[in-house]
Amino acid sequence: MKDTTKSAKTNGHTILHGIDNVLHNYKVSFDGKLIRPRGLVNNGNMCFMNAILQPLAHISPFYALVKEISKNVAHSFKSKTPLIDSLVMFVNEFQEGPDVETKGTIEYEDAFVPEYVYDALRGLKRFNSMRGRQEDAEEFLGFLLDGLHEEFMSILPKIEELQDDSDQLNHDSTNVTEGASEWMEVGPRNRTSITRATEVMETPIKKIFGGQVRSILRCPGSKDSVTLEPFQALQLDIAPDEVHTIEDALLNVTKLDLIDGFTTSQGIQVEATRQTLIETLPPVLILHLKRFEYDSVGGIQKVHKHIEYPIDLKVAPEIVSPSKGVSKPISYKLLGGRVFKI
Repeated sequence: MKDTTKSAKTNGHTILHGIDNVLHNYKVSFDGKLIRPRGLVNNGNMCFMNAILQPLAHISPFYALVKEISKNVAHSFKSKTPLIDSLVMFVNEFQEGPDVETKGTIEYEDAFVPEYVYDALRGLKRFNSMRGRQEDAEEFLGFLLDGLHEEFMSILPKIEELQDDSDQLNHDSTNVTEGASEWMEVGPRNRTSITRATEVMETPIKKIFGGQVRSILRCPGSKDSVTLEPFQALQLDIAPDEVHTIEDALLNVTKLDLIDGFTTSQGIQVEATRQTLIETLPPVLILHLKRFEYDSVGGIQKVHKHIEYPIDLKVAPEIVSPSKGVSKPISYKLLGGRVFKI
């Protein structure tokens, strides 16, 4: 993808074009076109990658984003954004519109090998640790989305540089840097807490897949310590005996954990508790079922356990932070082992 940073001044304001305009004005929308099913050929040990690429193409906000980029950017094999480039080529392999039906049977496009995506990945160091096994699919998805996030980050600061001085003064700095902040928060019943947040630059990847969890540490005689942390895939422990469904696993995330022997800043040992709640849910929710656990006798073992999951998932309001005022379940619909909000 060639750097197509272009701008013009109108009444003192910057007008952006090309990918800059796409990223700066991107909004998540599920109003997208259907694409015809098309298979991916599993060459060698690439099946775990294909298992992720296939559903990604059918997530309408992601597909629409990449298609919009493809309309505004010229392709380049010597690009500084190889992942974006390769995914532009990938989504362009799919045809839009209803399935073609001939003599009562549906004709599908021929399966293909997205070799250019593999090539783009091989050029990045973060993928060197991939072993190429089935259980690497979730790790691969994380690497892929993180890589796309970083490539978008490399473009967005250039967009900010094009804004006039007044825009710069009014712009929220959390959108252009990543770091941390701290403040005092007043919660229910006037209970105060010291709240810390990890701030993440808002790229289209974070807008589509990024959520946030609230971790609350309570110990006698001290203010609550609250940490807000971003997540891209919500990790679900399915090992507990009471977990039989996705809903059970989500409730298990919020269980109150006792921390024995917790030492305060004054050097006093107290019994503290920690609880995790959902602060914000993303438009596209990625759930990772942790099917491996450590056994002191047998080492790392796979959890061979049946977990039920519905096509329509209702996220219970009690797992969401009370500060959000959620009173009704939040609905998601299953897509290729991943779920997205409706």
